[in-house]
Amino acid sequence: MNGSTSRLLRSSPASDHKDNVCRIVLLGQPGVGKTALTVRFLTKRFIGEYCPTLESIYRYMYTSADEEDTRLDILDTAGQLSTEWKESYALWADCFIFVYSITDYTSFDEVHRLRRLVESAKRSSSLCCAVVGNKNDLVYDRQVTVSQGQELATDLGCRFYELSACDWNQYPQIYSLFTELPASWRRSRTQREGRQRKSSSGTKFKQAIQKVISGKTPHPKRTSNNVVYS
Repeated sequence: MNGSTSRLLRSSPASDHKDNVCRIVLLGQPGVGKTALTVRFLTKRFIGEYCPTLESIYRYMYTSADEEDTRLDILDTAGQLSTEWKESYALWADCFIFVYSITDYTSFDEVHRLRRLVESAKRSSSLCCAVVGNKNDLVYDRQVTVSQGQELATDLGCRFYELSACDWNQYPQIYSLFTELPASWRRSRTQREGRQRKSSSGTKFKQAIQKVISGKTPHPKRTSNNVVYS
């Protein structure tokens, strides 16, 4: 992890960012195409060679389908990472993209472990996430079937995409991946906040009723000019 990224993660907990910002982290084994997917989304270009030890946070502004100005903070992680750093990513992020290569069954198995690690760090099994099978242009090297990917995503409660970062014709799918996930996260957050407000209002109402029942509610006593409480 480079210094600037680690400082940003330490100084920016997930609970401390603006409403129009959504944080996305890509997790997966080295070489599955996390950076290629990110760069394709951001620039519409494909670059085949990357340094596997580098990671970066990219910022991208766009207007969502509901005409909300949204900023994505996208963390493209390096390959081999300690459990400690992966847990810090989990605490930082709002959305998770688990990437495997359809040509590498080991990377497919790794998605299970990464999902469990994120759940443990978040202390929640309710995640906004997607499972992505990359490199589907390499059909003759396929080790993971489409149905296996779909089944995994269903088991983990994630959206499923199978695509290729190097195929320009699949750019719409990549764009959908990076924009629909934040939209889903915003909807979930709005619903959660609504439930919390409703619960808070209900609690206050119950407390008021209890005061009336127990006789602790102040009763008005009229004077000649004003109402005072006894």
